[in-house]
Amino acid sequence: MIEIKGLFFINKNINFKLLNKNMAKDYEIVIWLEIHIKLNSKTKLFCSCDNVQNFDELKPNENICSVCTGQPWALPVLQEWALKKWVKLWLALNCKINKFSNFDRKSYFYPDLPIGYQITQLFHPTNTDGRVSFFVDNYKEEKSVKILQAHMEADAGKTIHEWWKAYLDYNRAATPLVEIVTYPDFRSDDEVVEFLKELQRIVRFNWVGDADLEKWQMRCDVNISLRERWVETLWTRAELKNMNSFSAIKRAINHEYKRQKKLLEAGKEVDQETRGWNDDKWTSYTMRSKEDALDYRYFPEPDLPPLELTDEFIEEQKKWLVKSAFERTKQYKEEYNFSKEYITPLIWDLAISDYFENLVKDGIKPKNAARWIVNTLLRYLNDENISLEDVKFSYEDFKFLLKKEQDGEILWNQAKDVFKEMITNGKTPAEVIEEKWYKAQDDGELESIISEILKENAQAVEDIKAGKMNAIWFLVGQVMKKTQWKSNPAKAKEMIMKLVG
Repeated sequence: MIEIKGLFFINKNINFKLLNKNMAKDYEIVIWLEIHIKLNSKTKLFCSCDNVQNFDELKPNENICSVCTGQPWALPVLQEWALKKWVKLWLALNCKINKFSNFDRKSYFYPDLPIGYQITQLFHPTNTDGRVSFFVDNYKEEKSVKILQAHMEADAGKTIHEWWKAYLDYNRAATPLVEIVTYPDFRSDDEVVEFLKELQRIVRFNWVGDADLEKWQMRCDVNISLRERWVETLWTRAELKNMNSFSAIKRAINHEYKRQKKLLEAGKEVDQETRGWNDDKWTSYTMRSKEDALDYRYFPEPDLPPLELTDEFIEEQKKWLVKSAFERTKQYKEEYNFSKEYITPLIWDLAISDYFENLVKDGIKPKNAARWIVNTLLRYLNDENISLEDVKFSYEDFKFLLKKEQDGEILWNQAKDVFKEMITNGKTPAEVIEEKWYKAQDDGELESIISEILKENAQAVEDIKAGKMNAIWFLVGQVMKKTQWKSNPAKAKEMIMKLVG
């Protein structure tokens, strides 16, 4: 009997044990992620200390209080600023929000954890069952990954090692984190990286965090296990830490795949452990055995009451959500037929993406708006190392310029010249067009000029009538010279063909 499973045919009468002895085993990589994202709320999670984003701006232990340093008489109080950001991110991740939830204590003892435990959620998390969709293979294929849960927890402090001494800085202690745990839905390093890029855009677009990997505002632990294809159960996993770039994550996943495969092929077992990643040497190393939940002695947090969310509170945060990068990508692909050349730069930054969409809403053709933004505006911003807010011209001026070029009133090379004057001298496009005499002729004036040129070039007219179409470009060139290159060549060609008959 043959059963269809996915795109493969499985013959149930085949003895797979016998086959496995005679053929190399085909291993499948299974990956799931634990991601910590720092929120950019105004305060820390359980106290009113400022939630500073760049700790380099602070002296050690400058931004602390009795709560975030775990003094015996101080009690935590959940801050509304952090809660709002938290709920907003849940909604953006399409999570199921449990209106009644609890906090728990996760007990472990590190010097940089002043209270001796971490306040987190395990038994009754606020949000579960989310989903994030994204594109792989240069936007050719859609994929969705399920979110097991996305819960709030308080960060630890920082231990600094210098010259055989250890220093403790609690500025980071109790800052708000969201830990996102995915299902084991990933099958390649590319899927992991594209998911993380989409997650980073979700966080930034909705202004709940900066998610900068290099500043450790977004930290990703990658759990990897191998198994033979067609085996349903998960095999022993190893967890990889200490990766702060997408390229490092890709390298670490590939290295771990080869390491586990080599062990399995040698008949050895893969240890359940936490491994660090040395990106300079492109290798991983054992840090400690991987803990299970029992090792942390979780129990309900006695100092915080249960969290109860109202429908009104949730709906209020929902109003602030923006269209996701995935939704924008889908629209740019299907409606505008854009490729990677335009999609990637248009979705990476919310301000640029909104700028593009506003231009389209105001009558600029999508491809024309994308061409100007990607090839001209973004190049200028990158060269000057400035943001969209720092340019010398307004949105209305930029739209005016694109509309003039789109309607054929000025030529592409003239429009680029106008743009240079706008960014250099801060002049409006209307001023530059007037100064440079770039104003195109109206149809009546252009027709008069072409008629005169046709009389002066009778042979070219005869050649066109005889089917020698190269002659038309000669006439277009004469029109451009006569008008001092102010005419639209496409319009000139169209009018010549009309007058020649």
